[in-house]
Amino acid sequence: MNRMMSIYGLTRLPFSKDIPASEMLDTENLQAARERLEAALEGRASAVVTGDSGSGKTCLLRAMEEHLPQGRYRIHYVHNATVNRRDFYRQLSIGMGLEPRATFAALFASISQHIEDLANQHKLRVVLLLDEAHLLPMPVLDQLHILLNFQRDSKPWLSIVLVGLPELREILKRNVLQSLTGRIAIRVHLPPLDADQVKQYVRHRMAAAGCQREVFAQDGLLLISKATGGIMRRIDVLATRCLELAAPGKSNLVDATVAEAAIRDCAEALL
Repeated sequence: MNRMMSIYGLTRLPFSKDIPASEMLDTENLQAARERLEAALEGRASAVVTGDSGSGKTCLLRAMEEHLPQGRYRIHYVHNATVNRRDFYRQLSIGMGLEPRATFAALFASISQHIEDLANQHKLRVVLLLDEAHLLPMPVLDQLHILLNFQRDSKPWLSIVLVGLPELREILKRNVLQSLTGRIAIRVHLPPLDADQVKQYVRHRMAAAGCQREVFAQDGLLLISKATGGIMRRIDVLATRCLELAAPGKSNLVDATVAEAAIRDCAEALL
């Protein structure tokens, strides 16, 4: 791995997950999604964010959090969606730094009071980012509209952002969730990258990692785009394997031959 980084003049691995939000490629779709989501929160609304697995939803949340005005929001990220109603509010309570209560009613009251205190005493607006929301049990989803209700639904002290796969939109269409969907009107969807955006993405990530020359040839990038369907997580996996295969060669260039070999090696990860 160190030899590969030396060959390409890299200061870090180019396709790792820990890229700073400030160095992400701000594609037109990502920028539009971020601006719409930020506008929703600034307008004291809630939102639904959907996209295929690996399409950049987490990147969007990180970019949004970095762009929001400092000192005005208290953001809580919840990623464990496969829990019952009591455990959901228990993990939320712990994440907020509250003493976890024994009963659901006590948990709910404690969290609601905490959100109200932050709004009244500190002028802070709480934002709950609920990842993998398509996996949330129906009893949890059915409770969220009550959590949004402050002072007879007159005080928008909380925003909820439901983040999940595209099927989340279908789940929210169920009649039993009408009270929730009526309170979460904003819909943001992240589509896959197109072929041109894949080229921009790969070259941007290489440059951000310190590479100062062209490594990915046009024909190699075209195959990467087709094989990954424009899904960034798949691009990261495939592009990394391409670099590994190309490194021992004389030119170290990722052309169609190298990309085809990498696609064969990564076949299961690209499904």
